[in-house]
Amino acid sequence: MGFSRGPFGIEYNSRPPDEGSGGWGWAVLAIAVLTVVSLAWTFVVRSRSNRDDVPAIDPAPPAAEVQTGQEPVGPVPVNVSQAAENSMSVAEPPERGEVAFDKRPREVRNLLMRLEEARRTNDIEMEATTIERLRSLPGAPAADLDDKLARRLGVLNLRRLYEKRNRLWVSEIAVKRGDSASRIAKEHGSTLASLARLNGGKVDRVFVGQRLFVMNHPRFNLVVHRRSRTADLQLNGKFFRRYDLEGTVSGEAGAYELPQSARSFWASAGIRLKTVDRNELETLLPAGTSVLISEM
Repeated sequence: MGFSRGPFGIEYNSRPPDEGSGGWGWAVLAIAVLTVVSLAWTFVVRSRSNRDDVPAIDPAPPAAEVQTGQEPVGPVPVNVSQAAENSMSVAEPPERGEVAFDKRPREVRNLLMRLEEARRTNDIEMEATTIERLRSLPGAPAADLDDKLARRLGVLNLRRLYEKRNRLWVSEIAVKRGDSASRIAKEHGSTLASLARLNGGKVDRVFVGQRLFVMNHPRFNLVVHRRSRTADLQLNGKFFRRYDLEGTVSGEAGAYELPQSARSFWASAGIRLKTVDRNELETLLPAGTSVLISEM
């Protein structure tokens, strides 16, 4: 404390004459605060860096990508018409008495997958020949599927005959002078109804030079099974189609020849068929076709 000269003369000063202004104290305080802030920031940055260095855990792979060691079999898309034709799919669960797909021999599995591919691409010929191979395998490893396969093959064979006009059974001829539809059918060992169906039903009038499709001397025979109440139709020594019988066959076992009137034969032999199946057989089978009634 003391007196000093001021702008207004001699003034009283409460601070001692040798005491500084106090600016250094504020400077020291500011430096200390900055140092603390800097240390705190460094700590935060290092903490974040440590968290980023922790390796991320990959999520579990999708269920579809898990390796099971089994051959992939997926469902194959099937349209309504195919489902209505007694179609079968390896993607469907096995029925009672059937072996699961992954328990079958490799050759059978490969053929079943080939069958799926044929169905997916609507390849009738490939599907039919694959079924024939499955049914002919030594030891019958697909015996539990045989009836289902046979019925599907019958559907395919009708399409091979009437839609695709398979060359195994159908040939094309030119109408000659003096020909008639009934004469052409008889000369080629077929029926007039079959000739009409092969040519869209337009055989009432034929003209010279007209091209017609006709069955080429088919060798049909029908085996009627009493025990299973089914009838298997064969064409040229190979299975063609299977039919269900309505009730027990009353006729005696033995070999017969189909007469001109097939309907009277069914009645006399006690062979009862659904109307649609009877009509189909009468369209296919000419007079003289071999019919065997078996006890099996």
